[in-house]
Amino acid sequence: MDTLEEFVNKIKEYKEILIYGYRDTGKCVMDYIINIETDKKTSNYCGRVKYFTCSHSPEIDHEQRGFPIKQIYDLKEHAETALVIVATQEKYHKSIHRTLNELGFLNVVYIDHALYILMKERVDNYNGIYKQQVMQYSLMHQFQLQRLRTKIRSGNKATVFFMTQRPAAFGCASVYRAMEKSELFNPFVFVISKRDLWYKDFYKVVQNDVEWFKNHGFRAISAYDENHNPKDLRVLAPDIIFYDSPNLYGPSNNSHWRLDLINWNFLTCYVPYGLLMVNSFFYHYENINVQNSWLHFIDTPENYKRCLAEAQFNGYNMILSGYPKFDDYMDVNSAPLPMKLRNGKRTIIYAPHWSLRMENNFATFDLYMGLFMKLLKEHTEINFVFKPHPELEHRIRSLHASEKIDFSVDDYVEYMDFWDNAPNGICVTEGDYIGIFQQSDCLITDCGSFIGEWLPTLKPCIYLFNPRKKNQMDSYTSSAKEILESYYVCMNEDEFAKTFEDIVLYSHDYKKERREKVLKKEFPNMGASGKFICEYIEKQLS
Repeated sequence: MDTLEEFVNKIKEYKEILIYGYRDTGKCVMDYIINIETDKKTSNYCGRVKYFTCSHSPEIDHEQRGFPIKQIYDLKEHAETALVIVATQEKYHKSIHRTLNELGFLNVVYIDHALYILMKERVDNYNGIYKQQVMQYSLMHQFQLQRLRTKIRSGNKATVFFMTQRPAAFGCASVYRAMEKSELFNPFVFVISKRDLWYKDFYKVVQNDVEWFKNHGFRAISAYDENHNPKDLRVLAPDIIFYDSPNLYGPSNNSHWRLDLINWNFLTCYVPYGLLMVNSFFYHYENINVQNSWLHFIDTPENYKRCLAEAQFNGYNMILSGYPKFDDYMDVNSAPLPMKLRNGKRTIIYAPHWSLRMENNFATFDLYMGLFMKLLKEHTEINFVFKPHPELEHRIRSLHASEKIDFSVDDYVEYMDFWDNAPNGICVTEGDYIGIFQQSDCLITDCGSFIGEWLPTLKPCIYLFNPRKKNQMDSYTSSAKEILESYYVCMNEDEFAKTFEDIVLYSHDYKKERREKVLKKEFPNMGASGKFICEYIEKQLS
């Protein structure tokens, strides 16, 4: 292979990529694929890279910048479908070629020295430009910080916007409440839509969300005027903006809210909307928007250490704060269950993920939706809560419009109505779910962030793996794997039926002590993260 163009065209042909070699050449190939040739508008090559691999036992940790390292002998099931990129010194290529042939790997590309030099030149140039950009944003934030300090010294409060897409994603309630009590801040929830460029009903959804926040004691502002046009943040002039999603602009999240501009014009704080349980290191941490924010508040010690060791700038703007959404567990005034479910019966939550037919498909809704209708009808002694991921409806709409599934949005609405109309069922699509978690007895889900967000209940979770997905456990972080070991993982419907009987019907929960140990180990500042973040920013303004 002589040119980078040939290399890029080759990797476009495959959905699974293994990089053979995890040292200098292998890391350079990975950086080239992800940082330079990853374009979310055309293709996400990053999602195609599945593993680093080698023939011997890895001399370093079990992963490299979020990608698992496995011996090639353990990846034989990928032999016919994956592209292997051999990224080692050329003197090893012949022996590697023999090994790959013996194992039946059919699709192999060898990176020679000349191609490596071309890639390294591109990567070094990119990193240089990237570094300059991050430095410019950091300098701009220092200028904005000095200006805000002057404002505070003059006796004025800092206006803080918590920019969020929906109530279910809002994880900074405790930060907002702490700032309400502070003499330095004037907080507001700023409600946006990430679909304001194409979804015709986005304005109605935003208005409903604004009302939800107001009804729950927040000062909320719509990001749009009565003509559905986005308001100008420079006119509203907040001093600090919190945001919870690292990608608001692109083909999957096409909106007016460009984080590159917001990061440049304001002091910004990134607090993720969900716990990092799926191993998407480049989405959450090696992300230009996150690295260009003023402050990045990290949820767990594991993720903090990973950023220190592996992120491009070693997490220069990050602070280990804990996960503020967990503070909601300490709220003794959490909302009670809906009246319909206040009957003394046990309550079970079914919470399916949205990623149907995605390349990184965790969703099992199409496999289990009929079974849960049956359970709802058969077990009237149990309350059932249907808590789908808010994106599931949009995913079904998209798949049905492209004729990839027969199940339509109308069918989905009918399915939700079935739950609402059942005497022992209810459908919850938005709002605070931590309160429902607190008062329920078991969670059944395939959602990634719920792996961690359910843990503080210390109650059992039945976790549904997708039988169509290879090596699903490799997709999770170390923390998530440890938590999943304290849950009850089901690979198929037969395993689920047996587990449902043991855990739900007969209450044989034998893993509770394991969950207690994991909770103490993994999550700092439980109940105090919001206060910590507020006080940290207060110190920056003094």
